Parts: sequence; structure tokens; C-alpha cells
Amino acid sequence: MNITDWFEDLVPIKRKTSADWVLPALVGLGVGVGIGVLIAPETGEETRLRLREGAQRVRDKAGELADRAKGQIGQIAATAEQRS
Repeated sequence: MNITDWFEDLVPIKRKTSADWVLPALVGLGVGVGIGVLIAPETGEETRLRLREGAQRVRDKAGELADRAKGQIGQIAATAEQRS
């Protein structure tokens, strides 16, 4: 027995299409977020601040990676031009 068969036997509703799982997945996501908010160790303001700071770090890192990629592409183009 594979995992798919085991799971389908466990769940009383048989999946007909992928769309059959959208509503239960959204409900599960909502419940998870609700529980997370209730047991979060920080206030909403602190959490938003941490999320904002994290987003800024990701944005900065993406910019650094983009700059590095542009530099490497420039070097490759210059090398290709010299070989022509």
C-alpha cells in the first residue's frame, strides 16, 4: 500500500479533482493562522515590525544578488566579445 492509498482510506471523502481539496486546505490554513495568532509570544505590532524588517533584509539580499549577477553577466559578455 502506498501513501496515497493510505491517506485516501484515512479521509472519508475521496478526492475527485484537485479542486476538491481547496476549501479544506483554506480552512486548515485559517485555523493554523488563528492558533498562531492566539499563542504568539509577541504583540501584533512587534510581529509586524519583525516581518517588515525581514522583508527589508530579503529585499536587500535580492538586490545584492542581482548586482552580482549583472557583474558576472558583464564579465561573460566582455570575455565573449574579446574572443570574437
